[in-house]
Amino acid sequence: MPKELKYDHVDVFTDKPLGGNQLAVFHTPGQLSPNQMGAIAREMNFSETTFVFAAKSAGATARVRIFTPVEEIPFAGHPALGTAFVIATRSKKRLDNLTLELGVGAIAIDIERHGKKIQSLTMHQPLPVFGSALQNREQAARALGVTADDILGGGVVSNGLDFLIVEATTLSAVQNARCNIEDAIKVITRHNVHAIYIFARLQGRGPNVHARLFTPTSSVVEDPATGSAAGALGGYLARILKFPMKLRLTIEQGIEVRRASIISVDVNSERGTIEGVAVSGKVAPVGEGVIRLR
Repeated sequence: MPKELKYDHVDVFTDKPLGGNQLAVFHTPGQLSPNQMGAIAREMNFSETTFVFAAKSAGATARVRIFTPVEEIPFAGHPALGTAFVIATRSKKRLDNLTLELGVGAIAIDIERHGKKIQSLTMHQPLPVFGSALQNREQAARALGVTADDILGGGVVSNGLDFLIVEATTLSAVQNARCNIEDAIKVITRHNVHAIYIFARLQGRGPNVHARLFTPTSSVVEDPATGSAAGALGGYLARILKFPMKLRLTIEQGIEVRRASIISVDVNSERGTIEGVAVSGKVAPVGEGVIRLR
């Protein structure tokens, strides 16, 4: 008899289905091996797929493992928020906050409701760790299909995953960027990072950042919405802008791949030291499904 595994399909960083970043959450996976979870993630072929298990530590709500179609990763933003949404929605008791055990450790998530309905979720990320500055603008420009004059600068930021943050001079430079895979892999290898996150600051409109993320070593080359990288960007900007207390970003991402997403980031600082990074967004339920394994 086939073994049936049920999952929920949600879209994260959007309030409407068919936008944001797709996520499959296997809420009762039983006893799967890492190889089986990896194979299921490849079958789903979303940016990430999560598997929910009983927590190992006191005070935690659940243990969550995150898989891309290529590998298991210790942390990611939209899987954390989307999985928290599924857990809270399926819970028999009202949850206004919860703690997920991820590969990077415990991640606290707050749930904002309007009555019983979940309005948005906020994830408190690991504090950013800053690495080397962007080492070669010309090489990064080739990787992103732009010119060296389109790049202001950048650097490596880690908050559980390592990202190369690249600031563009204009919105059009970000919009016109194209991932040249061979050059992008060279840049990622040189900086020892997970992905390249290119952004431009915006003026006089709702969102104040337009961003794109490229992961050339993944089967999903451009990610529609990246909560972990958004938090890393918040830390990066708070550091270079030397914000004394609080920085708030509203990031638009995914527009170029027709999956518009909105990510909110709040960074708290004290005397130049970053003390907290919170990433918030909405989640839209899309459907439920079953995978049958023999």
